Amino acid sequence: MKTTVPTKRTTTFMRQWLCVGVVTLGLVLVPGQPAEACGGFFAKRGTARPSLALERVLITHDRATGQQHFIRQVSFRAGSERFGFVVPTPSRPKVAAVEKPPFDQLDASYPFHRPPRAFGRGGGRLGSGSAPGKGVQVLEVSKVGSFTAFVLTATDDKALAKWLKDNELVATPRANAWLSHYVASQFFFVAMRYDPPATAHQESDAKVTAETIRISFQTPLPFYPYLEPENAEPNPAAERAIELWLLTRHAAIPVSLLRQDEGARWVRPFRGGSAYQVTKAQLERMLGTKLSQQLPDGPLSLQTFQDQKRSRHGFGDVVFIPQKRVELSKAQRAAYAPVAGALTPPSSSR
Repeated sequence: MKTTVPTKRTTTFMRQWLCVGVVTLGLVLVPGQPAEACGGFFAKRGTARPSLALERVLITHDRATGQQHFIRQVSFRAGSERFGFVVPTPSRPKVAAVEKPPFDQLDASYPFHRPPRAFGRGGGRLGSGSAPGKGVQVLEVSKVGSFTAFVLTATDDKALAKWLKDNELVATPRANAWLSHYVASQFFFVAMRYDPPATAHQESDAKVTAETIRISFQTPLPFYPYLEPENAEPNPAAERAIELWLLTRHAAIPVSLLRQDEGARWVRPFRGGSAYQVTKAQLERMLGTKLSQQLPDGPLSLQTFQDQKRSRHGFGDVVFIPQKRVELSKAQRAAYAPVAGALTPPSSSR
């Protein structure tokens, strides 16, 4: 498959950070077919399914330690039905609630401004889950606000699909293929299950804002699980948006492999906005003492990004590579093998 890249600068980055790792480490992906939007799994078929409306994300990453915090708040439409979503991670995650979401303050103090030359384009009872079958291991179960969070590992995609179904997160054939992609890459999974309150109504434009959650894991590069299951019945008029803040020691560029009929090419999937120089002391009020203490000392880069695609069809996951070239040792290349192994999106039969 012929691969092209959009710019000379991106070519340099990809050779240094991604292409070398994929080729020299001999990573092989199992092709599959994407599934339904945003890793969403639903308890039953219904006319008023939850659907993604707005996602707000803060990613913090410390290159020295490899620690990433993925802080996510999602608004869903039609919140009268039980639903859940699955977040794949390249290493074992820890899940925690965020009592004070930082996003309103981030938006007020560090808003997105498009630069002149921007790039690119109460409900039912929640149980602890049924016992895992062969090929699935439940590593942790915790209550996170209105959600029950299951941290899973799986060596068999069919067993994982069955576990989700048994725990009232019904997958589809397309969703199962999406799961297979990450099982083959030896990823971990965070399955979040939510029951709507008894007062939830059936109006299609109803909105439920999920409690903000923090998923922490080890990764050599900031990682955004952007590959999503394809919606069997896409709605071109559906409103979608992502607001993203990336907090790192050094400025970075988001890259994703876009697979299309004519081949594949590396692209920047998010529109870049303003970038700010900050310190963890400045961020402590909005992030809280516990999280801000885990940030690197010294000046930090806080970058803003947006995404308003109607569909992510063809896009793989996103990693953020440094703007400045960094030489990698053999050990460092081996460390990001799990991330590199999941970057290529599955081929589609459509």
